[in-house]
Amino acid sequence: MSWFTIAGIKEEIRKIHWPSRKELSSNTVIAISFILFFVVYFLFTEIVSIEALKLLGIGG
Repeated sequence: MSWFTIAGIKEEIRKIHWPSRKELSSNTVIAISFILFFVVYFLFTEIVSIEALKLLGIGG
């Protein structure tokens, strides 16, 4: 636990890789794209499930 000192904490902070503006915006676009994909996917599967249940006479 040598990092559990003020000097160790400062050394660990220096090791942190902070993303550049380009990396941050790229990762943000990727994350939002995945979220939108799964929103569309789950909405589509829900609509298909509801319509399938209506064809079977279950649900209203």
